Amino acid sequence: MSPSAWRYYVGEIARGREDYFAKGAERSAQFSGRGAEALGIAGHETDAVALERLFGHGTDPRDCSPLGRSFDPENERAVAGFALTFSPPKSVSVLWALANKPSSAQVLAAHEAAVAASLAFVEDHAAFTRRGHNGVLQVDTEGLLAASFVHRTSRAADPQLHTHVLVANKVRAEDGAWLALDGRELFATQKATGMLYKAALRAELTERLGVSWSAGDDNGAAEIEGVPPLLLDYWSERRHELKALGDELIANRSAELGRSLSPNERAECFQIAAYRTRTAKVDADTPTEELRGQWRAEAEAWGLGPESWAADLFDHPPRTTERSAEEIAAEVIVRLEEGNATWTRAEVVEEVSRLVDGVDAASVRERVDELADFVLVDAQMLSLAAPLAEDVPSTLRRRDGMVQTERQGSTRFTSRTTLAREAAILESVEAGRDANVAVVDADRVDSVLAASTLGPDQQDAVRGLVMGGERVALLVGPAGTGKSRALDAARRAWSSQGFDPIGFAPSAMAAQVLRDEAGLRSDTLAKFLYDYERGQSSVILDHRTVMVLDEAGMARTDDLDALLGEVTRANSKLVLVGDPEQLGNRHRFRPTCGRWCRKVTGWSGELRRPDRPGSTRRRGSS
Repeated sequence: MSPSAWRYYVGEIARGREDYFAKGAERSAQFSGRGAEALGIAGHETDAVALERLFGHGTDPRDCSPLGRSFDPENERAVAGFALTFSPPKSVSVLWALANKPSSAQVLAAHEAAVAASLAFVEDHAAFTRRGHNGVLQVDTEGLLAASFVHRTSRAADPQLHTHVLVANKVRAEDGAWLALDGRELFATQKATGMLYKAALRAELTERLGVSWSAGDDNGAAEIEGVPPLLLDYWSERRHELKALGDELIANRSAELGRSLSPNERAECFQIAAYRTRTAKVDADTPTEELRGQWRAEAEAWGLGPESWAADLFDHPPRTTERSAEEIAAEVIVRLEEGNATWTRAEVVEEVSRLVDGVDAASVRERVDELADFVLVDAQMLSLAAPLAEDVPSTLRRRDGMVQTERQGSTRFTSRTTLAREAAILESVEAGRDANVAVVDADRVDSVLAASTLGPDQQDAVRGLVMGGERVALLVGPAGTGKSRALDAARRAWSSQGFDPIGFAPSAMAAQVLRDEAGLRSDTLAKFLYDYERGQSSVILDHRTVMVLDEAGMARTDDLDALLGEVTRANSKLVLVGDPEQLGNRHRFRPTCGRWCRKVTGWSGELRRPDRPGSTRRRGSS
């Protein structure tokens, strides 16, 4: 949030388009967080003046007195705060909107309890500030100073119970100094916090109302069983609009770049779609009971009034026997290994939150923290943090026991199984340096290149791929460097010598790009491995087969290990193509030991973008 963001809230209030302070809101906006408790204002109602003082100027919301260095309200580059949103699955909002008053009140109370537990988690793991030269030390604070608002509707006026929490970029260190919040940890813990919120909400509603839940999706969201799916669909108008536009933006961007998008790039497209689909909200002064009456009338018009289904929701299901910590840890580690080569504690929390049970939100939050720590000390887990050079005095340690020079969320972990798979891959690569496979005669290569429009570095890449003879070759370069055109020339060269080049990719979209732009018959890597292991694949691997894996860095480590095993047994060739820079921190295969370099692989081709000199590393660099 920039310092001028408060104007948006005040403006929306004045036009009656947001229900932050409206008579129809579920409750008035309130200050929250341990920082607010330290000031003695937690639970107090806030208003537009207080918001302007805190977020517009960085001053005390009570009397405008300084909280350290104030903000310039005209400086749009200043960070005044951070906006968090806690929104339950759609079935929860539908139940809140259509249930009788006592049940609806329980839904709201469960939601607020889950939000409170989630904010407590954030304060334990993300309420830090920075001190020292260039902020080298991450130190403890009294907690977050925030304002929270409970809302009732989506912008399409559909029922959507949710809470906005505006976190001020002001925290008080233990010595009393007011400093900026270290926002890096808010970003690092945001998905873990959301997963914890959903787990806490499930526990609260199961205990309060006896509802049962469907299986969770990839984002940890489960729906209440028995709420008609058609209602969820009818009252998800904006979500449908957002998804349609987001999918369109992703498709256009993928076509423009000639590759599938990274998770961060896909998220950016959906963020743009979210802004473009925003509409004016329902009249803020509409009382909640009037809205509930409108929603009930809509549901009855669709033949889905609550009388036909609500009574069956509240049969208390028998609570299952709680799983042991050892059982949960084993499953969490397997799930982590399936998704990434390395992970942080926050990512462990995400997986634990899918599996944990509890009688209320507070117990879920406590259990999640305990289990996350239990997973990280499992014998299978390894920390990738460098050891400290010497013992550190207690004065340089935070309350969590970590040294202040280390970010709480920065330490990455891996497993012994992941390292063993990476070692097997690297050993296979090393053993295949002199395999002399899929080598094309020089005159055939020259003929193909003479008929092409490739630049010098692209021609070098083609020669390296088709004449090097290594079992595994690399083609590395960012989007726009002509990897697909180079692969098309390599395909023609291999085919002229009687070899059979085949393309694979982690995603169907990337496989389609290989077909369209490199001329390779292509499929997804997962489908090939599934079919091949069962003897159902049309692909025959032998010494004349060349397998091209695009976006290789996005492939799962176990899939790459399995693929290379088959390639080695068949005496085939494997070409790994991609750009490691698109992966971010949640990469799949980039060996933890950092040996993915020319020393191991032999030749590796890297392409440059003409419009961005120096946009790639030297050939063969890691």
